[in-house]
Amino acid sequence: MSKGWKTELSVWARKIVIMKKSNVWKKTEWAGLICIFFILMVLIRMLWNSGADGKMADIRSVSSGWYQIVDGKEEAIDLPAMVKADQDGKIMLYNNTLTPEDKNKVLSINGLQDQPEVWMGKQCLFRYEENDFLKNDQMKGKMWADVWLAEDTGKEPVCLVYESNNRAFLYIQAPVLGSFPAVSQKHFQESVFSFLMILGMWGTGIVSAIVFWYMKAHHIVEKRFLDASLFMFICGLWCYLDSGFYQMYGEHGAVGMVLSFYAFILMSVPMLWFVQNTISEKVRWVPQAWIFLLYGNAILQGILNILFHIPFVHMLFLTHIMLFSGVISMICLLWKEYKRNEAEEILFCLLAFATLGVSGMTALILYWVYSIYWYDMVFQAGIFLYTSILFWHLLQKTSRDSQFRMEQLVYEKMSMEDRMTGLKNRKAFEKYIKEIQEGKIRLENALLLFIEITGLKQINDVYGMKTGDESVIQTARCIQKASDSDQRHKIESFRIGGTEFAVIVMDPQIQPQELECLIENEVKKETENRYYISLQFGYGYLKNENGTRNTVSDWKRQADHMLQRTKGAIYDDV
Repeated sequence: MSKGWKTELSVWARKIVIMKKSNVWKKTEWAGLICIFFILMVLIRMLWNSGADGKMADIRSVSSGWYQIVDGKEEAIDLPAMVKADQDGKIMLYNNTLTPEDKNKVLSINGLQDQPEVWMGKQCLFRYEENDFLKNDQMKGKMWADVWLAEDTGKEPVCLVYESNNRAFLYIQAPVLGSFPAVSQKHFQESVFSFLMILGMWGTGIVSAIVFWYMKAHHIVEKRFLDASLFMFICGLWCYLDSGFYQMYGEHGAVGMVLSFYAFILMSVPMLWFVQNTISEKVRWVPQAWIFLLYGNAILQGILNILFHIPFVHMLFLTHIMLFSGVISMICLLWKEYKRNEAEEILFCLLAFATLGVSGMTALILYWVYSIYWYDMVFQAGIFLYTSILFWHLLQKTSRDSQFRMEQLVYEKMSMEDRMTGLKNRKAFEKYIKEIQEGKIRLENALLLFIEITGLKQINDVYGMKTGDESVIQTARCIQKASDSDQRHKIESFRIGGTEFAVIVMDPQIQPQELECLIENEVKKETENRYYISLQFGYGYLKNENGTRNTVSDWKRQADHMLQRTKGAIYDDV
């Protein structure tokens, strides 16, 4: 490893330590939150202001001109208003303010849960019927009926008919009148919260999936990112299919409702996987049991619907009971786990489930007790907040893990380096040899070259210790240059002792003597005859001439014996 790479790693290590001690990470988090908030505000502003264009100018509220016949007398009514039904439970409202210019426009009315009808004279323009799929009253409450006005509009009054109980009061909203694009745009604006939630869920799901695959590519596997991603995609699908906008304009409303029910039943499964990957192994059977119960509920409801034609909406209470019980069970489980080890990730998971439990309980009360159609917005907001808490904690945890892993990698690489020369050290050499021995590095053959500087004591005595250290550094530099000059082979260089070096050539096509000459020539050019650096060499092949493979120990021993013989011959000459 080069000296420059060592320096770069050291710089990175220092940067990491500095960033950990500073508030860089917190500042980055706040910057991200501000950016997200700004984008949401821009989107809301764009959607809200879109009503100022020509399309929205072509729409008006039909709030005045309504009357009801009571005891043979006309009573004027301005909508919206609480209107009393007659003894038959019917409410009939009339309006004669429409003109011939309103023909072929769309009259949009609310209150499908009250079985509305729209008449013009004796002609029925609209009658709500559930031919395809039975919906709950809350679903009907967030839908509008778009009625196309006839050619003879303006000649006869428009009549709205609602069904209720005897002498009961109904809250009737004012219809809107305009072109179809303008009316549909208005409905979209009324569903803007749901669509923002859907975009937020799917966006978070995409980001979570990207983070998972990115971390996996860097050998950090955090399955909970994938769990959160799948959960958000399913939740987004449920919110979209459950929206009144889809029910009004979707081509396959019945299919969408079936998918909506099943998405609602099964969306908790990925979060139960999330809990499983968070808690200790001995209690993982608890969320697994709830997963099986959810699967059983989905299968049971499907069978009952197919065989006995029981509407899904009539079995919805089973899903509500199971989901709420499951959330309470997970809260209790996480609380026990937190009391046992007080882990931060358990605490965040507990807070997230508590948030989900509160929003879910509120939504159930609005649904079953008060029959309020916007119950889903409360639950959607709770889901988004729940996932945001978990996702944010996961990002923080992964960030800390990545920092730790990077620091470990930097320190590990630095521990494998010789500080003086920048070459890999003896520890790295032994590790490399071990990987060859264990077969992790597959080689047909390899050349091991031992190199030793002789006469270093004389250099130290004559020129000083500084020059002696310089000669070691120069030798290492020359070995690296000689290795880099041969592009035909992969060559690894090591400093394994004070004056000792090792070079490993993978699948060599070069002769040892050729490599020795390259190194000696580089040394001569480096020193420029200022002083003489004497090098001795010894080599060995991993594979013998007969084709048999040596053991790693024999391979090293062969090269070392040749080096010692060479040194011995030098001493004999002296």
